[in-house]
Amino acid sequence: MKRAYALFSICFFYIIIYNDLMRIGTTKKRLFGLLIIFIILIFLNAFSNNIKSFFYDKSSGLQSILWQLGKSQKTTEEIDKLKEENQKLLSDLAELENLKKENQFLREALDLGMDKEFNLILADVTAKNTFTLKGIIFEDSILINKGKDDGVRKDFPVISQNKILIGKIAEVYDSFSRIILTTDKDNMIDVEIQDTETFALSKGEGSFKMSLDLFPKDKELKEDALVYTSSLGGIYPSGLVVGKIKNVKKIDNEPYTNAEIIPSFDLSQLGRVFIVKTTQIIDD
Repeated sequence: MKRAYALFSICFFYIIIYNDLMRIGTTKKRLFGLLIIFIILIFLNAFSNNIKSFFYDKSSGLQSILWQLGKSQKTTEEIDKLKEENQKLLSDLAELENLKKENQFLREALDLGMDKEFNLILADVTAKNTFTLKGIIFEDSILINKGKDDGVRKDFPVISQNKILIGKIAEVYDSFSRIILTTDKDNMIDVEIQDTETFALSKGEGSFKMSLDLFPKDKELKEDALVYTSSLGGIYPSGLVVGKIKNVKKIDNEPYTNAEIIPSFDLSQLGRVFIVKTTQIIDD
């Protein structure tokens, strides 16, 4: 109450003196002006604590609101910054993990001396299982992120880091290529069977299956025998693992032994592959 009265008194006192000044000459106005200033200073000094306290009380609520808003804005900005930093860290971790896997992939290939044995192009698998390319649905195929611009050509063999045959290049585009797997119906591979010194043919059956053909009946064919590529066909280097023999069958009226070949690669785990730059194909 005292604070309100003090403010009211100041305003009332100033109005009275101002009206008087309007009726007095210029010189007297100056004198009275100085007197007013002097009186106001004395008055403010006397009631300064009350006035300050009054304005502080009235403004404290507004100050609190503004402080809370500022704090809230700062907190939001800090959260956004933390989110951005967290996303960058996740991206960096993903990149490091990718590099780690790539280094492991290359290390396994180097341990087998593949860099000395073959001229290789490393590629990432970008699509597999069943996918559509240019309006056509493909199975027993994969897509990779390397193409003509990277030196890839049709019929180049494609292998894993463990010298397992994946398939061969079927279609080449500027920056990507399609590979038909060993199980594709259009893929026939000259092969050799482990411990038999006998050559035969691997035929793709589709749906990730393949079979052994033209294996002489008079030769012994064992379950789980490894099937390797032969260089007879002129496309694949010799010694690449194709798969294992399963379900051996001899039919009386046929001159050849039939069997299934189980692919040695795991399509679900296929993330990177090597393309083998075959000199003979390049020269053609």
